[in-house]
Amino acid sequence: MIEKRDNGYRVRVYHRSRYVASRSFRRKMDAEAWERRQKDALAAGTWVPPDDAAATVAEWIEIWKGTKSDSKPGTRAHRAGMIRNHVLPAFGRRPLSSIPPSEVESWAKKLAVEKSASTARHALSVIRGVYRLAVRDGVVHRNPAEGIKLPKMGRNEPRPLTHAELWRLAKTVPSDRDRVMVLVMGYSGMRWGEVSALRKRSVMPRGRVRLVEGYSDVGGKLHLGTLKDHEARTVVLPAVVADELRAWSSRYRDDQDLLFPTGNGKPLRNQNWRRSVLTPSLAAAKIKPITPHNLRDTAASLAIDAGASVVAVARMLGHEDAATTLRHYASLFPDDLGDVAKRMNAKARTARDGRTARPKAA
Repeated sequence: MIEKRDNGYRVRVYHRSRYVASRSFRRKMDAEAWERRQKDALAAGTWVPPDDAAATVAEWIEIWKGTKSDSKPGTRAHRAGMIRNHVLPAFGRRPLSSIPPSEVESWAKKLAVEKSASTARHALSVIRGVYRLAVRDGVVHRNPAEGIKLPKMGRNEPRPLTHAELWRLAKTVPSDRDRVMVLVMGYSGMRWGEVSALRKRSVMPRGRVRLVEGYSDVGGKLHLGTLKDHEARTVVLPAVVADELRAWSSRYRDDQDLLFPTGNGKPLRNQNWRRSVLTPSLAAAKIKPITPHNLRDTAASLAIDAGASVVAVARMLGHEDAATTLRHYASLFPDDLGDVAKRMNAKARTARDGRTARPKAA
């Protein structure tokens, strides 16, 4: 019902004899239009309280962030950057109910062109997560970020070293600490944050190294945290490398001592080590420029060359599943489809001719 007031019109909406909402307008035509929209939404079962629907994206981002409190510092910092640099400037002040899917899609695809496909996907995931929460709570009835397809992210091709290059690099680096680090990374596939967090207690018998924690650099500060379930693992080193690691770890007395610290006992930083040790050593050894992460590529490549299955490589690298390993390292696995076809053909010919394969002699 619409009531005439001194300064305009007051709309009161009822549903099944119960009051549900009200709003004031200066013009009668605006009051009638709003009342009609509320009644249509109530009849269709899509109505939400007007005050909730008017909540801004920025307000709901804060609510959504509260559900992500268990994430690691690096993840939180990355998400905060996406929100600050991309999501809030585009949608922060807008009511949740005012953003159509076409606008979100246009924004995300523009990000993919002007920034990168990776940036677009991460920013879109924020909007999608915020709206999923709002839909779940009944504040809005659709998620404008669902079903949006973006260009595939470009894949960085692995840049592994050979066995010979890896050992040449190990012989060129300036210290025993760096030599052992290079060999451990090149044969285990540890991430930088994992190898920089290794302690004396990490080294186990029979060439095994237990990984349970890692460092992350967030805003220039190092944070030590436990690894995710699929990242926590035990890696096994070749005996020749395990011997060098065991000899190096014997220099330390306390199980809590870092194995590869700086001169003052602090954790090594990726960029510092790359600049002062890796880059000049590569040049001296006449090896193509690589990053510390490419030593992880090296471990994957050498394991595959030795005949390791994709599942074994995934476990070694701490990937969540074998599909992740294939996305990153498919080009390193041998293309043996020809051999597979030959073996299948032999079985097919046997079956076609009605013969059975002879059992092998004992």
